[in-house]
Amino acid sequence: MGNSTLDAIDAKIVGMLAEDARLSTRAIARAVGMSPTGVSERLERLHNRGVIRGYHADIDPTALGWDVEAIIGITSQQGEILQSLVSHLMTLPEVITAYIVTGRWDILLSVRARSNQALRDFVVGTLPTSPGFVRSETMVCWQAQRTSAGAFLASDIIEAASNA
Repeated sequence: MGNSTLDAIDAKIVGMLAEDARLSTRAIARAVGMSPTGVSERLERLHNRGVIRGYHADIDPTALGWDVEAIIGITSQQGEILQSLVSHLMTLPEVITAYIVTGRWDILLSVRARSNQALRDFVVGTLPTSPGFVRSETMVCWQAQRTSAGAFLASDIIEAASNA
């Protein structure tokens, strides 16, 4: 589905929720000049169309003791085993995101660990026993700067809707 399928009001609603998923229907209605019922109907349509997939809390892993962040490039056996490996990796508590990619590695993992020792145990102990695993390279993140994906998407959606 392309951005052009959103009208200006839908785009504004999506943009507002991308900035703050806790906004009430009433607050959104005031901002877009509609009734809360009208906004609720639009939200339901946006959900049904798959534009809005859900609402999420932004939790700081370091506040919960997961202080070490790393990116791990993985080379795997080829073929159907690749998807089995990714499915297995997604069950591990350290794994935040698994990307199947082109280039030097087959999979890039974004991971968190409670300590350097815990990261080492994961990389040396857990990963090599995973189905289809061949080898890995770990890059510890000294510092991470993130943008709000929602804010990025919101500005893109609003711009696309206004150009339609």
